Amino acid sequence: MTISAATARISRQLPEAELSLDSALLASARLMESMLLARQADGVANFTGQTAILRLAKSQRSLIECQNDMIRVHRALLDAGREVKAIIDEPEACPASGTLVEEAPLLQVA
Repeated sequence: MTISAATARISRQLPEAELSLDSALLASARLMESMLLARQADGVANFTGQTAILRLAKSQRSLIECQNDMIRVHRALLDAGREVKAIIDEPEACPASGTLVEEAPLLQVA
């Protein structure tokens, strides 16, 4: 695989991976809401499902930790892309979308 092809593939897949973590966290938040609403129904004891709620909260914390790790992956990939001159952008700016090296002029280093 060429650097250009790898760059294009990664620039498509990284946002997908980041969004999937957001989607998982949103889905678990919706589940938490439903679980809490369900135990407010008539005839349900106040602490019904508490163990499940605790486990879901733990899984949400894990998802948030995964998001933090994905941010670190993103930064490391940006650094690697700059190192091999696969991406062209400012050091503090993340490209909105990947640009292949052949399609973009290389910056002149003085």
